[in-house]
Parts: sequence; C-alpha cells; structure tokens
Amino acid sequence: MEIIKLKARPRSGTGKSYTRKVRLQGWIPAVYYGVGREPMTIEVDKKEFSAVVRGKKLTHLFDLGLSGGQGASIAVVREVQRHVIIDDLFQNIDFQHVAMDKKVTISCPLDLTGIPVGVKDAGGVLGRPVKTLTIECMPTEIPEKISLDVSHLEIGDSIHVRDVKIPNLVIKASPDEVLAVVTQPTKEEEVAKPAEEAVAAEGAVPVEGAVPGAPGVAPGAPGAAPAAPGAAPARPGAPGVAPGAPGAAPARPGAPGAAPGAPGAAQKGKPSKEK
Repeated sequence: MEIIKLKARPRSGTGKSYTRKVRLQGWIPAVYYGVGREPMTIEVDKKEFSAVVRGKKLTHLFDLGLSGGQGASIAVVREVQRHVIIDDLFQNIDFQHVAMDKKVTISCPLDLTGIPVGVKDAGGVLGRPVKTLTIECMPTEIPEKISLDVSHLEIGDSIHVRDVKIPNLVIKASPDEVLAVVTQPTKEEEVAKPAEEAVAAEGAVPVEGAVPGAPGVAPGAPGAAPAAPGAAPARPGAPGVAPGAPGAAPARPGAPGAAPGAPGAAQKGKPSKEK
C-alpha cells in the first residue's frame, strides 16, 4: 500500500485559544501515540489532510515526517473529530504509530459491486447492514477497501463474514454477521392524504337541486333556502315582534302597553246601564 506523506509539526502551545488560532492558520490539532511511545501533540496541514479525505484514503499509512529518522513516524488514522455542523472543519485527529514488522488492526470500508439478480429480475431489495469491517493484517497489506460481488444473489440469498476469504487478512467479526442480503420488498400501506382530498372537494361540481347556503348555517340565516312560492307574506309590524296569525281579531284599543281584553267581554267592575 502507498504511504502518504503528510506535513506535520509538534504543537507549540496548549489550550482552546491556541487551537482556535492554529485552525484559522490552516492547521489541524492532532495526537500521535503508540505502544512504548509517549503521546505527542502535533498539528497537521489542513489542505493536505482534506485532500486525503476527499480521495477516501483514510485507511492508508501516513508518514508524518517527525523527528526520529526515516520511517520513524509511520501511522494510521484512528479517529477524526469533525465539527457538528461544518463537515470539513476538523477538530482533532488521532494517529497511531505503526511498526512495519507487526500486524495492525484497522477499520476498512466495505464496497458491494454489481446488481443482484433478485433485484434486477424479481424486484427485490438489497440490504447492507454494515459499511465498514475491522480487519487485522500487516501494514503493507492494508487494502483500500474490501469489495464483494453481489450480482449472483437472488431473493433470500445473503453473504456472511464466513463467506469472505482474503489472503493474509483476518476479519475481526462474528462469522455469522450478515454483510449483504436480498429480500422481498414490503408492501406499503396506503396513507390518506387530507390535503389532496380537500383540493378534490373544492373542485367538486355541486349536485343539481342542492340548496345553496353557507356550510353549517341554520335555516333562516343568510344563505338559507328561500320561502316556497305562494306562501303568505309576513304581517307587517314592529321590528322583532311576531305577527299575529292571519284572520285573528285585532286587539282592542286601550292604554299603551295594556293587555287587550277578549273581544265581546264586559269590563270588570263597570256598572250596567239597565236597571
């Protein structure tokens, strides 16, 4: 595997104010450590490291070029801390020293190639439960990625860790772990769409003969059905006073506001003229 040279230098300060300052100057705070070595705080060039990330080469070996002689600062990336919002703003990087004569454990991307038969011909769905695998091998044999051909998979078929055989490399996972599987598509339940129904209701043609009026308005209110043809008109009277029934005797004249007596009835307490 290619060893990528990465510009790095020992860190000359500490604290949050110092790390903010070096980020503005184009450097990324980092830590370099290893077995039998004292951890060293360093800074790496942001432009060079960003190019590595864009090229998807984080699984490569890196020569940090620190003091100690040729090949003394070969390392792998263990962790990259990013800003929670700005993806290309790196907060910190962990580098672990690698001895070229000893095996190393590292995370490697899993790449699925091809279109499964069950997807192409039977409408199945390809599932990939994992995207990376932890492997163990010699530093010079670290692959950029692990590629699996899934074009032969039919519905119900799957590939497990035990099915993957790579020379000089051990996958540090359970043999029964599923790496790829083709399944039947699940039927999605129809979901009601109130908005579409409302639009359809607004554009509906009214039924012939339907009574026009505002929805929910009681009869007699504006928009209610008109009176049937030939109905007797309301008797004129004071506003708000219910008219008398058609044909009823008129009230007897009397004091304003006094209740009229019954027609033909003698007034109570009035003496008779006949003796």
